[in-house]
Amino acid sequence: MATILDVGILNYFDFIFPWILVFALVFGLLQKTKFITDSIHINAAVSAVLAFMVILSDAAVKIINVMIPWLAVTVIFLTLLLLIFQLLGLQEKDLPKLVADKAVYWPVLVIGIIIIIASFGTVFGQSLTEASLEGGIAIEEGQSTATGDFRTNIYAILFNTKVLGIMVLFTVAIFAVFLLSGT
Repeated sequence: MATILDVGILNYFDFIFPWILVFALVFGLLQKTKFITDSIHINAAVSAVLAFMVILSDAAVKIINVMIPWLAVTVIFLTLLLLIFQLLGLQEKDLPKLVADKAVYWPVLVIGIIIIIASFGTVFGQSLTEASLEGGIAIEEGQSTATGDFRTNIYAILFNTKVLGIMVLFTVAIFAVFLLSGT
C-alpha cells in the first residue's frame, strides 16, 4: 500500500545524487583553485565528464550513496551547533578564526574520515570477509569474529574487552598529551 512516506521510488534514481554531488564538488574545486582555466564552461564540462565517469562505477555509486546521508546529518548538526553558538554571542566576524582553530577542524576532519571508512566498510566489508574466510577459519575460545555477517564481526571486534580496554587507554593518553602540552 502506498503511503506519503514511501520513498521506494527513489531507489531508481540512486545514481543521480552521486552525480550531483561529484559535479558540485569538482566544479566548486575547479572554480576556486582555477586549476584548469578561469572559464566556467570548461570547468563545468570537466566536472560533468568526471561525474559521469564516477557513476559508471557501481562501487563508487554505492559508497557515495552510503556517505550522503551521514554527511547531510553532519552538516545539519554543525550548522545547528553554529547557530547555538551565535545565540550565545559568537559574532559573524569571529567565524573565520573559529574555522581556522585546530580544535575545530581536526574533529571535523576525523568525522569525515570515519564516514569515508565506514562507507567503504559497508560496501566492501562482507565481500572482503568472505574472501578472507575462504582459506579456512581459525576460531579461538570466546566471541568469534569468523561469522558470515560483516556487521556481527565488527560488533564482536569493537566490543571485545581487550579492544575496549585499549580504547580507554588511548583516550586517557590522548587527553593527557592534549592537556599537558596545551598553553
